[in-house]
Amino acid sequence: MKFLRNLPTQTRRDAWVEVDLDAIEHNACVIRKTIPRSVDLMAVIKADAYGHGAVMIIPTLEASGVSIVGVAAIDEAIQIRQAGLEIPILVIGAVPDWAVQMAIEQDIQLTVFAPNHLDSLKKVYELTQKPAKVHIKVDTGMHRIGIHWQEAEAFIKACESLPFIQIEGVFSHLASANDVTFTHTQRQRFQQVLEGLDTLPPHIHLANSAGALTFPETHYNLVRLGIAFLGYGVPKALNLTPALSLKGRIVHLYDLQPGEGVSYDQSYKNTGDSSKKLAVLPIGYADGIFRALSNQMEALVQGHRVRQVGYITMDQMMFDVTDVPDLSVGETMTVIGKDSGECISLSEWAGILGTVEYELMCALRVRLPKIYTRTGGV
Repeated sequence: MKFLRNLPTQTRRDAWVEVDLDAIEHNACVIRKTIPRSVDLMAVIKADAYGHGAVMIIPTLEASGVSIVGVAAIDEAIQIRQAGLEIPILVIGAVPDWAVQMAIEQDIQLTVFAPNHLDSLKKVYELTQKPAKVHIKVDTGMHRIGIHWQEAEAFIKACESLPFIQIEGVFSHLASANDVTFTHTQRQRFQQVLEGLDTLPPHIHLANSAGALTFPETHYNLVRLGIAFLGYGVPKALNLTPALSLKGRIVHLYDLQPGEGVSYDQSYKNTGDSSKKLAVLPIGYADGIFRALSNQMEALVQGHRVRQVGYITMDQMMFDVTDVPDLSVGETMTVIGKDSGECISLSEWAGILGTVEYELMCALRVRLPKIYTRTGGV
């Protein structure tokens, strides 16, 4: 296997993301023990593995039992191939006509769910004489993309006779894996489609992270997990470990006198009778720290939780470190992650903002360098 990657030796910035490959390996091993060996594992690593760096984590996932990866778009698949990684790839989203030939030449599997897709595949086959490897997407209730489940049987049977495609899989997607009733409905619809087929393709998949670890009946012979490999989105009893940390070095310390305010519009003021010690971190909303977290989030330094104060600005934010002794400029603060037994997770931010961890992971911007670590255990 060719594999080209450059591991950064230093961040060139006083703020960075750390990705713990041991945590990813641990999570994959827990998942592999939970899911029967007869069921293959797909790692969904779209959006650059939700900000964790797809190319960098694939070897760890593959060594831990993952046999195929899923991405959202053709550019993500091409990036993986250009890095020299040969693992099977499925583009789970729609692939435009202009990208079909590129995908086939790079041995990238495609999602098909409409007759016009077949026209594109046929034209490329006439040029290359290479059939496309495809998975047929069935819409059982997500109502996003996919052939409607009541039309799927006929569509799949029509595809089976076409020389320009090789059907590798049939799949659907759970809309609400926390809803037992609707998950059961979707599975029934999917099962009805499968039972109408004369032969089944190699891969049948329905379950996402939550579904795979909650509803064994949705396993079939392949499950698609994404956020679970990264330590989120599954029952706490599995003891998965978040792989991502966000850290920065203090660039300035100063005293905020009584009556003085902080940052734009002075949304925080020192209403006490004595000065407060504030620390400035060079991280802001341009890095993906939502401004709505202002005056609500915390960070860790020397094992202490410290409160963020004032509006988060584009490139900087401030913390009240009055109760932390002997701090110095250049000392590291942990915004997400562990420090001396304390931990702040993306779930805390999600609770404040009323959103999901996925969105927060994906928001961490490209300008934050990534450091990959092996901690020697989790």
